[in-house]
Amino acid sequence: MEKQVTKLLLFDFFSGKTTVIQRKLIEEWLEDEKNAELYYCYLDEWESENPQFFPDLQKANDRYKLQLEFTETEGKVDDKGINTGKWHRKRLYYGLVAASIVTGIFFSSKEELMYKSLKSSKNNSSSFVLSDGTKVLLNANSILRVPRFDFGNEARIVELDGEADFDVTHTKTNNRFIVKMGGNYHVEVLGTQFVAYARNEEKRVFLMGGKVKLQLPEGKQVYMKPGTLFTSKSDNNFQISTPASPQMYTGWKEHLFYFDNTRLSEVAQQMNERFGIDVRIQGDVLSNRKIGGIYRAETLDDLLEILTELLHVEVVKNQDFVELSIPKPNQYDTISIP
Repeated sequence: MEKQVTKLLLFDFFSGKTTVIQRKLIEEWLEDEKNAELYYCYLDEWESENPQFFPDLQKANDRYKLQLEFTETEGKVDDKGINTGKWHRKRLYYGLVAASIVTGIFFSSKEELMYKSLKSSKNNSSSFVLSDGTKVLLNANSILRVPRFDFGNEARIVELDGEADFDVTHTKTNNRFIVKMGGNYHVEVLGTQFVAYARNEEKRVFLMGGKVKLQLPEGKQVYMKPGTLFTSKSDNNFQISTPASPQMYTGWKEHLFYFDNTRLSEVAQQMNERFGIDVRIQGDVLSNRKIGGIYRAETLDDLLEILTELLHVEVVKNQDFVELSIPKPNQYDTISIP
């Protein structure tokens, strides 16, 4: 008789009480995407009944440093009667410092030592493969912070500032993949593909495949299905919708801009996000002019050229910003007839 994955078995799995055979059974059971939602429901129920302890990592790290610097414990005594215990405790710390000196890389904090930042340029997207095999495409002007060495055996946690496409790899131990988006917004996934947008004024997640759970401020949780869009503004009010044109949220991967009766002021904001440039518009009349269509623009100059042709605007590029204005009539264009 074929064994079934029950709620009790999953609870034992979450508690770390399952055998190798049972874990293999759960792994095969999770290969069916239909079981992922049930898995998450039981996981939420188990976590609510079994509150987890989250240590103060900064305090623990500070305490550990003090031990490294000032504490002596028993160690082996060499043939000269010298206690070597202190050196053994310090060698990891000083080994890391020595390695940083040799490589010319210096870290000002524990965060810099333990995490690294993957960055795209201001004009182009960049592709990365994380240590677990997860593929990430960072939109221009975006940053993803990941563990410097490895994810380890715990949840795979990264931090996003900007916009990225994630193709998350499923692990044999079913480690959760969590994207921190700032403002107490977390995306929790188990093998799926989605686009996440995390900036101060808005959070956005478009799910292309699989399932995700969103952790929101004030402890709220939202489950998403493929083809749905989550959006939340700075006031933390959110909505779930099914966009008619998903390309609006994934087109950046092909250097496309989607405008649907979009005001020029909103276009300027997209330019700032995509290319990291301050765009200033002279006058409310020009700011409220609208544009529609799909346009390919790999660089800032490409998009400025498109706007110049469509809206007949004048573009002045300065060192730190770009200014858009309505061209003034040329005095020589007017012919006076006596």
